[in-house]
Amino acid sequence: MRRNRKNDPNDIFGINELLDAWMDMMQVIPLVDARAYPNKSPSVASKRNPMSYEDRDKDIVFTIDMPGVAKKDIEIEVEDHFIKVSANSNGRDYNYTRRFKPKVDTDSAVATFKNGVLDIVVKKTEEKKGTQVKIK
Repeated sequence: MRRNRKNDPNDIFGINELLDAWMDMMQVIPLVDARAYPNKSPSVASKRNPMSYEDRDKDIVFTIDMPGVAKKDIEIEVEDHFIKVSANSNGRDYNYTRRFKPKVDTDSAVATFKNGVLDIVVKKTEEKKGTQVKIK
């Protein structure tokens, strides 16, 4: 989605091309284009991140849109500070990884899949507090 700005006379240092390359890596250009040119492409304007993350008091909730995927094709891996979800079904590939700060109890993960939407709830572990030591 890179624009051709090599011949831009105002860009003497090549900053525009560098920014375009960075925005391609971050996949920001479709959203920027959709806001700047709302009538250009309705499909670009509706593009959104299919994985949402919600940090609640005692747990973390992930919701992932995975249309066209069978439940048996979904693989979920949860570790202390990240979650990885992947699926390959009917020619559709999904690979999502999300890091998060709070430590979680990996055994508490519960996943439900309904109507192409995957919900995962993982309980946070209680942070261990230090112990006060008395001097004898």
